[in-house]
Amino acid sequence: MKRYTKPIHVPEVISHRAADSSLALINVVFLLLLFLLVSGTLRPSLPEDFDWAETTAETGSSNIQGSLALAQNGEIWFQGAPLDDVKFQEFLGEAEGTTDRLTIQVDKRAKMEAVASFAAKFKSSGIKHLTLVTIEVNQP
Repeated sequence: MKRYTKPIHVPEVISHRAADSSLALINVVFLLLLFLLVSGTLRPSLPEDFDWAETTAETGSSNIQGSLALAQNGEIWFQGAPLDDVKFQEFLGEAEGTTDRLTIQVDKRAKMEAVASFAAKFKSSGIKHLTLVTIEVNQP
């Protein structure tokens, strides 16, 4: 009986590569991008033609989360939608029991009479501290 032999080639064992740290960095950057996209879409929108009021000195600070927006035409917006008189009164009723502070983002083209009338309504409903949010303008 004749034997046939064939050479057997055993693959060379390649040592295991060390973990690449750039993969972790890519994951972190991807998660950060995802977070920024989601957080950017969660902010309620302002009226379409909203133009921030400007000031020349930064003397205070406020959180615009959950604030109202006063549009050019005198409408009050909350969470991306205009408030009619009924919803505005409901908002004041809810705010009266929970806080004495309120923040309003102001359009620079809003009339001062509208700002004053809303300030009077807020004062009569028990709001003691009213913050008007503006942007700081660069001085020459």
